[in-house]
Amino acid sequence: MRRGSILQYLVGSHRLRVVVVTADRYNPAHGLVAPLRERTAPDLAPAFLVPLSRQDWPTAAVIDLSRVRPLDPDSVAGPAGQLTRTTLSTLAAAIRAYFGTTD
Repeated sequence: MRRGSILQYLVGSHRLRVVVVTADRYNPAHGLVAPLRERTAPDLAPAFLVPLSRQDWPTAAVIDLSRVRPLDPDSVAGPAGQLTRTTLSTLAAAIRAYFGTTD
């Protein structure tokens, strides 16, 4: 899995879409994922909501960093897309702001 990959993901009997927010290039089957919420971002979006553009996803959607979970490779049902370079930059800045990480 690559950072920025949008995946079809199974949690129990529920199918949802997640975005890979971190991945280790030496161990690509492990990383962290965050759910993709298909809704419009609020005007004053909190740091943990990263809006997607129309080039990333066909409907209004946000990445919810407050719900980050470890990637379970057995739960991946297939690929669903890839974030654009611009959104990946926004996601990286949001991760640094929300989690207080540094490069």
